[in-house]
Amino acid sequence: GLYLKIPLIFFSLLFQVLIPLLMNIVDVQIKKRLSLMYSITKGYVKSQEDTKFLIKQISSRESINQKLYEILETNKRDAVKELGLIEHEGRDVVIALKTKQAIRNVIAKALKSLTFLWSRGIIDKHEGIEMNKVLLAKIKSLNNFPMAIPPPTPDKYLHNIIWLENKDVLIEFFKERAKLAYFDYGDVICKEGEMPQGIYLIISGMAILQSSPPTFGIDRSLRADRESTTRFTEYCTSGDIIGELNCLLKCEIEYTAICETILQACFISLEDLYEGFDVFWPSLEYKIWLKLALSIAYQYFESSLVDEDLKFQKCVALSHAYVETLSSYNEMTIDNVNMKFVILVYGSVIDTKTEVPYLAPCILPKTSEQVRRIISKESFAFHCAP
Repeated sequence: GLYLKIPLIFFSLLFQVLIPLLMNIVDVQIKKRLSLMYSITKGYVKSQEDTKFLIKQISSRESINQKLYEILETNKRDAVKELGLIEHEGRDVVIALKTKQAIRNVIAKALKSLTFLWSRGIIDKHEGIEMNKVLLAKIKSLNNFPMAIPPPTPDKYLHNIIWLENKDVLIEFFKERAKLAYFDYGDVICKEGEMPQGIYLIISGMAILQSSPPTFGIDRSLRADRESTTRFTEYCTSGDIIGELNCLLKCEIEYTAICETILQACFISLEDLYEGFDVFWPSLEYKIWLKLALSIAYQYFESSLVDEDLKFQKCVALSHAYVETLSSYNEMTIDNVNMKFVILVYGSVIDTKTEVPYLAPCILPKTSEQVRRIISKESFAFHCAP
């Protein structure tokens, strides 16, 4: 019996050592695969966006443009869905990958700036060589960057809301009022046509937004004027907020949000949000509008602003971008000398001189000198100074 127990003990100890080791190897391989899949899919999404921009330049037939645009948009939408599913399965892996890419981008910009300063003699050659070595060493050290970074806990997610600006007084105000909401696969978060109950900051999981045309920023009363009958589809994942615009306007929700996975969200009710507006008036409400306006400027007009990218980022960084409402008066004069872009982000206006109407979202032409609000809804313009 003793001779039988010795091999059994040996194999038992062997399995105790090998199984954790094998599990660790498998875990590393899974994380590598998820990271690779996410990077490839992300690149595919960017390629679809770039192709859409190129099609406008090389094709003159509108019917062909529209058909190709729909194909590319469908491909992009499917890829974004896959990104959301990957993020849901490996949130810690995606956080690490995004962080690594962000660090690489920052170092690349630093190298570019160093090259410029070095070539102009602003930085001494010897100092430039040493700085270049340090930056290259940091890029090389990214090879040892952790493959996974644990996501923040739910109580830390309010710090991710850009319009709270990571200010303790704002975060504490909403932390006392915010609630955690849990949804299962297939659950409806909100329905098209209903009044908003509040905003949902997605902590984990993915939701699909579906609505009748048009998309964000266009008044519902103008839907009959739109040629497209295709339903608008978008995916929201961790960090995205559902319901901001509708809460700001206290208007019906223009989409139905359905959970594609198990979803956890931080919920702030409409009453608590407007209490915050009163306590922190007028800065808090304005910051939300500015955040939405900036996202529209890049979501809808990235290709139009591609040649102005650096100037656009600079004017935002220097707080030269601002939002103005046309609800309190009927007309707005556009200062084309001091304004680089004027983007209509919600509602509709008409050029007082040419009588040409413009529906949001759109970039107002530089020939427009004065516009006035039309229809009953408010109109909001986003300005970016040069």
